[in-house]
Amino acid sequence: MFKSIFGTVAATLAILPAVAHAGEAHEFSHEGVNYAYTAEQKDGVTVIKGRTSAGEPFRLAVKGNRVTGTFDDHYVSFTKADVARLTARSAD
Repeated sequence: MFKSIFGTVAATLAILPAVAHAGEAHEFSHEGVNYAYTAEQKDGVTVIKGRTSAGEPFRLAVKGNRVTGTFDDHYVSFTKADVARLTARSAD
């Protein structure tokens, strides 16, 4: 189950559009799931909070190369390099 959650969160993070205006609501879709979120900068940390169309809440904190937070009430922690590796494997 962790692998599935990690894959979902990593894929989500990899395709999150750049935050144009902090605090504004943003949306995107990935593999049939819609994601609605807000993002803001706090003391050098980007905090991304939202919910999927299935009702799964997520809150991710991106600081430097590390991402921590929760997705569907499960703790996640990984690096941006992990996301890049997962994205590269998905492209093969």
